[in-house]
Amino acid sequence: MRIAEVAGRSGFSAATLRYYEQVDLLPEPRRSAAGYRAYDDSVLARLAFIARAKTLGCSLEEIAALMPAWDGGRCAPVQDRLRVLTAAKLADARARGAGLAVLAADLRRILAGMGSHTPDGPCDSACGCVGDTAEAPGAQVEAEVACTLDAEEMPGRLEDWRALVAHVVGRVAIEGGVRLQLDAATPLDRLALLVQAEQGCCSFFAFALTVDGRGVALEVRAPPEGLDMVAALFGTAA
Repeated sequence: MRIAEVAGRSGFSAATLRYYEQVDLLPEPRRSAAGYRAYDDSVLARLAFIARAKTLGCSLEEIAALMPAWDGGRCAPVQDRLRVLTAAKLADARARGAGLAVLAADLRRILAGMGSHTPDGPCDSACGCVGDTAEAPGAQVEAEVACTLDAEEMPGRLEDWRALVAHVVGRVAIEGGVRLQLDAATPLDRLALLVQAEQGCCSFFAFALTVDGRGVALEVRAPPEGLDMVAALFGTAA
């Protein structure tokens, strides 16, 4: 096949194919007598794998690291490497989702307070332009659906929750949140400490640790505007 045919069948442009050769994602093709690139059908399978890895969020550097396993001609090593990469990207996506949920809650709170105090003159620290509207004189303050955890502490907190959520064996929707069914190996002492710490920065969460005939479970509830944060941190019922 000529490069134009490979491009048409693979969905990658000819320029991209040439670039992939430069960065060693594609092997150097043989050349025809006239100097044109000539590809065999194996390049289409290789490009299909590259396309798949890209849809999973893999960078070109990560894909290049996968290619030796691909060139080995056995699925198991490729799948093992891809599984590790995909699991890491899933954890990262969940962490970013939780962070975005926190940001969204803060933005909703700030937006709701806009207009509660408009000074007759320049902006001040309570108008919402340069400070929190909760400081406005006479402002009606509701319970904030927001996380007050320092940005430096956020990754560690999310990692703690991911470690404990790994013990979840089932999720059931409950009014205002989700019930997390936990396995027998759940470290309940660590869970209790983590719940206490989370209450310190996200007081809008309501936690209940239950032990009954169904086993051990953690129930997490929040106001309607905080449910996206519940889903981001703890998942949703199937």
